[in-house]
Amino acid sequence: MRLHLWIFSLLLPFFCLGPIGTALADPIAGPNLAQDVADLKRMMAVMESNVEVLKSTVRAQNEIIERQNYRIEVFEKKQTSLPIQAAAMPQTPPPAKTLFQGGFNPDIGVVGTTQGKLTQNKADVDGNNTIALKELEVNFAGAVDPYSRLDATLALNDNLEDQNIDIEEAYYTRWGLPLGFTTQLGKFRAMIGKENLMHGHQLQTADYPLVIQNFFGEEGLSSSGARLKNSIPNPWDLPLEITGEILRGNNGASFSGVSRRPIFNTHLKSFFEPSQDTNLELGWTTLFGDENPPRTILVDDGTGTMVEEEYTSAEGQDRYGVKVFGGDATFNWFLPEGKKVMSQSEIYFQNRTDRVYDNNAPWGFYSLVEYRFSPKFSTGARFDYLNPLDVAGRQGTTSISPYFIFWQSEFADVKLQYSHTVYAGGEKTDNAAFFVVDFMIGAHKHVVQ
Repeated sequence: MRLHLWIFSLLLPFFCLGPIGTALADPIAGPNLAQDVADLKRMMAVMESNVEVLKSTVRAQNEIIERQNYRIEVFEKKQTSLPIQAAAMPQTPPPAKTLFQGGFNPDIGVVGTTQGKLTQNKADVDGNNTIALKELEVNFAGAVDPYSRLDATLALNDNLEDQNIDIEEAYYTRWGLPLGFTTQLGKFRAMIGKENLMHGHQLQTADYPLVIQNFFGEEGLSSSGARLKNSIPNPWDLPLEITGEILRGNNGASFSGVSRRPIFNTHLKSFFEPSQDTNLELGWTTLFGDENPPRTILVDDGTGTMVEEEYTSAEGQDRYGVKVFGGDATFNWFLPEGKKVMSQSEIYFQNRTDRVYDNNAPWGFYSLVEYRFSPKFSTGARFDYLNPLDVAGRQGTTSISPYFIFWQSEFADVKLQYSHTVYAGGEKTDNAAFFVVDFMIGAHKHVVQ
C-alpha cells in the first residue's frame, strides 16, 4: 500500500500540469484559467487529506501486524535463546480484548555440572577429593503477557550428606512502566558486579572468586526482594543504567542473617566502545545492611549461679552497620578468526564494626584475563587477593588459578583448573585441581549481561 501511494504522488504533478498547460496555450481558455487553477487547488487539498487518512490507516495496520507477529512468535516459540526484551514489544498497547493469554507451555531447559576436585585439604567436605554431580538446574521461562515474563531456576544439589532442591531464582519481570522503568519481583541473584550475577556453569573458572565467597556466600548472594531499574539520560548519549534493590537480610555472609532487616543495594553500569573491535563495561555497587552482633547476658546455669553467655538477637541490631562498596570493569577485544581477549576485575571493601567478625575493614579483589585463541579453545588465569572478614591485622589470602576451557559446542564445555592458595598470615597453603563438565539441553534463558 505504501508503494502505491508513493507512485501516485509521483504521477500526480504530471496529471495536474497537463490541463494547466493546455489552458495556457489556448487563448479561448484564458478567461477561465483562474477558475481552473482554483478548482485544481481544491482537488489537491482533498487528495492530500485523503493521503493523510490512508497513511493513518497504514500505520494502524502496521501496529496490528506487529502485535500479531509478536503473538505468533510466542506461539511458535521462536525466541529460545534470549529473554523477550522490552524493545521487541509493540509501542502501542493492544486493545484489552486482544491481550495475550497465558497458560501455554513454558520454555524448559536442564543444565548439569559435574565436578572432580583434588586438594591438599583433608577435610571431608562436599567436593573434596571426589567426582560428583555438583548441580542440576531446571529452568522454566515464558511470557506471561505482552508486558511481562516469568523466569525460574530450580537447583538440585547432590550433597554428601543429603540431596536437596533449592529455588535458585524465580522472579516476575514487568517492563513498560511509567518513565521507562522495569521491575522484577521474586528471588534473583543480586545486581552486584559481574560474577555474582552468574550461575556456576556460566563462570569462566571452576569456582567463584574468593572475595565473592567471603563477602556474599560460597555461590554469591541470591535473595528474595524487589528490583527497579532504568536508563539515565545524559549529555554524552552513553548507555547508563541504574538499578535499586531491596533484599531479604537473611542472605550474604556480611550481613545480619535476619529476614526482617533488609539489605539495600544500588548498582550503576555503563558501556563504551573505544573502537570497532573493543568494548568496555564499568559498574559500581553500594550495599547497606545490618549487623547482628552477639550480646553478653547473664543466665542461670541450673544451680542458681548466674553465668555470662553470648546471645544473638533474632531481631537484628546495628541498623546499616555494614556498608559494602565495589567496582567492576570488563574489557573485550575481538580479534580476527573468532579470537578474543577478555579482561575482568572486581574490587570490594567494607566499613563495619568488629563485633561480629574480627576485621572491621575487610577488602578484596580479583583480576581475570582470558585469551580465546580459537572458536573451540581458550585459556586464562585469575588472581585473587582477600583480606577476609575473620582475620584482622595480618597478611591477606592470595590465590593464582590458571585454567583451560574446551568449548565443545554452545551446549557443552570442559574446564580444567589449578589453584594455588596461600591463606592469610602465610601459615597455610593449599593446591587444588578441578575438572568440570557443563552440559545443557532445551531453552536456557539466564539474563544476558
